Amino acid sequence: MKLIWVRHGETLWNEQFRLQGLSDVKLNEKGHWQARRLADVLSKQQFSQIFVSPLCRAREFAAPLAAGVGIQPQVCDDLREISFGRWEGLRYAEMDAATQKLYLSWCNNPAAFTPPAGEAIQDVRARVANFMLKITKTLGAEETAVIITHGGIIRVAVTLALQMPITAAGKLLIDNASLTTMYFYASSWYLNKLNDTAHLAE
Repeated sequence: MKLIWVRHGETLWNEQFRLQGLSDVKLNEKGHWQARRLADVLSKQQFSQIFVSPLCRAREFAAPLAAGVGIQPQVCDDLREISFGRWEGLRYAEMDAATQKLYLSWCNNPAAFTPPAGEAIQDVRARVANFMLKITKTLGAEETAVIITHGGIIRVAVTLALQMPITAAGKLLIDNASLTTMYFYASSWYLNKLNDTAHLAE
């Protein structure tokens, strides 16, 4: 089976470098353009299912593709972004010195620290692992699924697929509207593409 992981398109908060997490921010104009570009490319490929995060920016991003291929996206709560708690809506430059220090500590080792009132990375890892296990049991060996979700979720999925420590998740670059492709066979995951943005070229 093949999974095409897609990070949602740009939002105003992405543009402003604000932490989004569970904040339900909509796509900006560029994000909607990215959604149309992605739909043009993926509609030419064969896939049977679309899974999407419940957050607005992911569902908006999935809409042009879903309409173009006639597949109803399946909303999956396991694909929601990590909660950054009291950090949501903040830019690094707007944090006080103490918060900046905590945020950098989390970036360097998310397993050792949880954002205030936020979600532990271990819990994120557990729900992404649950999604990946369920999909291996429901998707046929020759089937392909598109998964439209968030950068944090894709980073965690890659670490799971490659059996990397969770601390490696923060070292992976996952751009808005990028594609990351995995294959599953012989009871193992294989990474084929990471952070592919060629479809966004003008």
